Amino acid sequence: MPSKKSTASKTSLRRFTGSRTAAIGLIVVCIGGTAILIAARSSEPTSAATASVTTPDAAAPAARPLTPVVKTNVVSAKIAAKPQNAEAATAAEPVTIEGCLVQEDETFRLKNTAGEDAPKGRSWKSGFLHKGSKTLEVVDGRHRLNLARHVGERVSVTGMLDERELQGTTLKRIAESCN
Repeated sequence: MPSKKSTASKTSLRRFTGSRTAAIGLIVVCIGGTAILIAARSSEPTSAATASVTTPDAAAPAARPLTPVVKTNVVSAKIAAKPQNAEAATAAEPVTIEGCLVQEDETFRLKNTAGEDAPKGRSWKSGFLHKGSKTLEVVDGRHRLNLARHVGERVSVTGMLDERELQGTTLKRIAESCN
């Protein structure tokens, strides 16, 4: 009979040890997550960081009026202005992208895009490891490109790229088929 008691106590000890390990792992994950949140929060500029009010210390003479001094963070204002200027400069330049023109309902798309300016993206199919070509929607606002006539052909389209939409201005056929 004593062997049964020792087996039961060993089993309960294993359960306790397993739950202790899980609890320690959970605590470590929570501490790591909290550290990441604190680091992200401290790197974001807030209204308190951009303008802070300081008061003179108590040792100052009482005859001087107490006016708050407002300090502004000029560095964060310059950093915030740079990305907007960079986006405006890149958005104003025409791009040339080559791809296979296909039609889906009333929209035209460039698939298997190539070129220096062709946007790249990651897909779940490659495990997010490989950057592949993105499909772009081609918009012909002036109806001068005759997109319907070039469906199924490999074409080169020049125009203004706005995210995944290409405002086409010129179209040139590269090959009669997409293969």
